[in-house]
Amino acid sequence: LMLRTLRPDRVTLAVQDFVVEMMGERFVKPPPFDLAACYADSNALSPLVFILSPGSDPMASLLKFAGSVKQQVSSISLGQGQGPIAERMIARAQEEGTWVVLQNCHLAVSWMSAFEGICEHITNDNTKPEFRMWCTTYPSKDFPVSVLQNGVKMTNEPPKGFRANLIGSYASDLICDPEFFDNSVAQEKEKDFKALLFGLCIFHSLVQERRMFGPLGWNIPYEFNESDLRISIKQLAFFVEQFDETPFAALRYCTGECNYGGRVTDDKDRRCLNVMLARCYAPDIKSPGFAISPSGAYTVPDTVIHSEFVEHIEKFPLVAEPELFMMHENATITKDRKETSGLFSSILLTQGETSSAGAKSPDVVMDEVAADILSKLPADFNLELAQVRYPVRWEESLNTVLQQELVRFNDLIRVIRPSLVDLRKAIKGTVVMSAELEKVGNAMFFGLVPSLWLGKSYPSLQ
Repeated sequence: LMLRTLRPDRVTLAVQDFVVEMMGERFVKPPPFDLAACYADSNALSPLVFILSPGSDPMASLLKFAGSVKQQVSSISLGQGQGPIAERMIARAQEEGTWVVLQNCHLAVSWMSAFEGICEHITNDNTKPEFRMWCTTYPSKDFPVSVLQNGVKMTNEPPKGFRANLIGSYASDLICDPEFFDNSVAQEKEKDFKALLFGLCIFHSLVQERRMFGPLGWNIPYEFNESDLRISIKQLAFFVEQFDETPFAALRYCTGECNYGGRVTDDKDRRCLNVMLARCYAPDIKSPGFAISPSGAYTVPDTVIHSEFVEHIEKFPLVAEPELFMMHENATITKDRKETSGLFSSILLTQGETSSAGAKSPDVVMDEVAADILSKLPADFNLELAQVRYPVRWEESLNTVLQQELVRFNDLIRVIRPSLVDLRKAIKGTVVMSAELEKVGNAMFFGLVPSLWLGKSYPSLQ
């Protein structure tokens, strides 16, 4: 509580340190995504649902896994007019015992009811046991609840933190494939290729993590994902293999202007991206021990073995300093405060509404808080009297602002006071506890500002 009061931007780091000290570092490392385990929990009647998040793209992993189990896959990206085509693909896959992938289900809102009916009519009698239906969707209120309840839910969020992101890149399908990692270029060019590959993964982690800094990182948040990294890796292998000298200009153009830069619409963001790329795609990156950050905490390893790259990355600091992102050390304050707020909000969501022995019940707490706020709430301001005392004059421009503020403040008070009075009556049972009043009470119990009040509140910028 003291840390939350004095330094709210350090709470998340303190919690992380506490978990490492008490339970071990493995509890702060994201586990690898195991598609085989998810498949083992499914059957022909239960769809497998990927809950997407910005920066995640499960299609490459899914196609590779389908190839490993020798299954034929047919996929379709849903949207306007794609529903009937998807229905025919599902029916054909049921008959043949193959897999079907329905991508971006959140874009086919009007077809979701028909999709729910199709899932209800999938039975053992009309479906081969090898059949599987995979779905990808962003969180959406329109996705059928029955499909979620009967299916296997999965999510593969981008790793949080620079080190975790870098390890995730080295665990991706392309880099962890020994055939590609060790045999994609001639042996005499292997060391240069893997050093440049390390620099590319550093760059990918940097552009991903800068999103966490909000407007300080990117003026517009971009959804860089594994597909950008994958095509850049293939281009890197091609250029290194085809040319005697590394064509840095071509690599920077393809990666910075086409693959990653193709998503960037702001000119300042594009300039920032190219500056970061120039640091990672440079002749110095080929030198073992080259320091990527001014402090020297992040260096290029002297190895060509995949496992040794991962071991070297695991020695990096758990929390990356702003210097790595070419930012001032105070840049993390806003980001860390946002993370702290999200952490405590999540904790409150898991808290039950029941009270332990000896503690006050939620109703008592809500009634006391409502009574306390009502006792401090001022009466409505007399706008006519304010106009007389503070008339609008040329030499008193703030009087105009005062009039506007009083009008808005009165509107806010006229929402707060009735809601508190009605809440106290509802707690006593004299009026019905509506859903709106229940939300107000719950927010007050958890120490939050009710959404009803936020709808009428305003930012006082003067």
